[in-house]
Amino acid sequence: MAPLVVTMIRHGESADNVTAIWAGHRDAPLTNHGFNQSMRLANHFQDVPLTAIYCSDLKRAQTTARNIASLNKTQPPPPFTVSPLLREQFFGEAEGWPWNAGLYSSSHLPWEDHRAFRLAPYAESLNDVSLRADKVLRHFVLPHLIASSESSTPQHILLVAHGIWLSEMRYAFARAQDPQVRFVKSGGYLNTAWSRFELELVREGEVVDRVQNELPEPEESGGSTAEEVVVVEETTPLTSAGSTTNARSTNEKESDLSSSTVPESIRLLLPTIPDLPPRDPALPRPYPEDLALPRIKFKVLATNQAEHLEGLVRTKGGIGSSAHDEKQRGLQEFFGGAGK
Repeated sequence: MAPLVVTMIRHGESADNVTAIWAGHRDAPLTNHGFNQSMRLANHFQDVPLTAIYCSDLKRAQTTARNIASLNKTQPPPPFTVSPLLREQFFGEAEGWPWNAGLYSSSHLPWEDHRAFRLAPYAESLNDVSLRADKVLRHFVLPHLIASSESSTPQHILLVAHGIWLSEMRYAFARAQDPQVRFVKSGGYLNTAWSRFELELVREGEVVDRVQNELPEPEESGGSTAEEVVVVEETTPLTSAGSTTNARSTNEKESDLSSSTVPESIRLLLPTIPDLPPRDPALPRPYPEDLALPRIKFKVLATNQAEHLEGLVRTKGGIGSSAHDEKQRGLQEFFGGAGK
């Protein structure tokens, strides 16, 4: 019975990251510096055996993930799945507007209201993002966990996405252990930083502890390692993804993006591909929709790791902060050497 290893990665620096604007579903490309970051990351992961790669459909995450896949030496190449479920939190009508923490902050609100807070009309709350993370757990992560538990060989999957989404995915792991856990955001991810988790199924009758509510802050330099997170004493499985008591506030107003009254500017930011694309036959069989989620326990092996960026310098003259053009050949060789 082998554990499942999950490595979660934030995308490289995007063209929107270098401006102070709200950018969730805006589909900005990587900057030249961000592309070089992603190539450094790809070199770092080239000898890491991978079972599968899952990524957001937004350019900044998808380019980062494809660069990893292009250099990884796993044979046969790991299946590559693109899904809008891994998108960043949607900021609705605030997308593209200047960032203003004082105007939009919800930090003063009680925990439940903070989770239900929506920045602007048509925006997602953290609860909305957590529901997408729950679907990723059920449809993408859990099949690998079950397959790994039935084998002596551990599986290793990558989730390449966005900062807020990654925090919510970690929250999904915590709730799969302890439905009553009240999540406290664990800190931001550096661009192309990675965190690694080890997941196992809780055996029938296994007695475990409750999840800590205060998840630790990642360290800025090098990250932290070997942090243990344990699970609850109860063994009752979750009935469905997102069915825990804190998945959604009962008085939270639903953001109806299917309405015909949604502005065109909002529609242009919505996904155009299905949440669940056709399944690669090399992937383990999907977990049945009508079955309860099993109880899971997880261990944090590393957080916010970015050693691969040591020595990488942004190209001067504004070139490093400019949007990367995928059609330009050998850009990293001319401007900074991504693989150096």
